[in-house]
Amino acid sequence: MTYAGSVRNSGEEIMFLIDMHVHTDDSPDADIPAGELVVRGMDINLAGIGFVAHVDLNPEDYCYGGFDESIYNRSIDIARREAGDKILVLKGIEVGEPHIYEEQVKNIVDYSNYDFITGALHSLSGIGMVLGSEVYEDEDYLEIVEQYYLETLQMVEEADMDILAHMGLFRRGLALAGLKHDFNELELWTDTIRHILKVIIDRDIALELNTSGLRRKENTTYPTPEILVLYKEMGGQLITVGSDTHREPYIFYGLSDGRKLLIEKGFRDTNFYINRESRKYPLFHQGNNTPI
Repeated sequence: MTYAGSVRNSGEEIMFLIDMHVHTDDSPDADIPAGELVVRGMDINLAGIGFVAHVDLNPEDYCYGGFDESIYNRSIDIARREAGDKILVLKGIEVGEPHIYEEQVKNIVDYSNYDFITGALHSLSGIGMVLGSEVYEDEDYLEIVEQYYLETLQMVEEADMDILAHMGLFRRGLALAGLKHDFNELELWTDTIRHILKVIIDRDIALELNTSGLRRKENTTYPTPEILVLYKEMGGQLITVGSDTHREPYIFYGLSDGRKLLIEKGFRDTNFYINRESRKYPLFHQGNNTPI
């Protein structure tokens, strides 16, 4: 069976990629079981799936308190049995605002039990959730974006994390609020963004190319192509591709577009993690590629 309607491009085009940002129904905002996602990934010849569960301890977040490690572990076990040796199944978590909540998170989660830790900035201190429209109603949106990048810098400097998720997610909120969202932030906050990229390069934190914005009004990746170019120019090499899958009809959406963009900008490999160690995987399909 096929699920062509669930992906942006044909299975032939997106085959042999590793999607490093896939939510199961273990996250409150997602509703597809891990085992089913494995079947659907095999159907389009994905090489691997990096599952993540939201671990959010911010009371303002919709996913607040929704993580149950024992249930999530069972889901991953089911997924791995379903996968056998046909597709790589990786276990990760997406920690919201780890620079603020990391100590509390580590009281309930043992990071050593995971293949990778993704750090995400959904909410700004004293401002609120940037992925919704509400925070932009009474504030200057450019001041919010500036604060977003300053807090992203703090997060990557302080947090224990392997991957920086969806940098530029504020565009989702701007688009929902009907505000301008297609500006080039590099022209406004060059130094701050360069500093962020330098820190993740120095700390061996991977930059995620998140394709979920391609299915929304903003119609762009997180981060934007301009930031990808700068990252590459600065010597950045660690990069992951993630669809940020949550539910129908957007399963593994935008992966081939993400790969094409990375190749266009000069990347030849993407990365995945096993036991929190990065490994390379070629963006170019060369016969029977096996993750190494």
